[in-house]
Amino acid sequence: MENNLKSCDENKTDWVANKRNLSIAWILPGITIFLSWLTDLSSITTALIWASALSWMGFACLRNAQQCGRRHCFYSGPYFLISALFALAIGFDWEPFTAVTFNQLALYLAIATPLICFLPDMLWGKYKG
Repeated sequence: MENNLKSCDENKTDWVANKRNLSIAWILPGITIFLSWLTDLSSITTALIWASALSWMGFACLRNAQQCGRRHCFYSGPYFLISALFALAIGFDWEPFTAVTFNQLALYLAIATPLICFLPDMLWGKYKG
């Protein structure tokens, strides 16, 4: 089976390594989540903002994983998409998430995101292939 992934160092397609793409795909959505967490928005509005931002981040990760094989993106893409579903579940009071708050989701994101975004690259290298 042939590996179709090119090294990101060779084709310059790694969005994480590009400051502009990093800002658009992950930093700005993260700031949006943080600012909406600080404001007094309805839970549905907060859920929609967080779900949109987390989905954007998740799809950017999956695109980056597919395009250049950035290792942590294979894990962080699904992680962000599942987190987006958690945000919707909290905001719309879906069972069994009625007891979970956005503060708890924020704590989960603050702890888990750095781990899932840095550990795979540190342990197994930046690029798959």
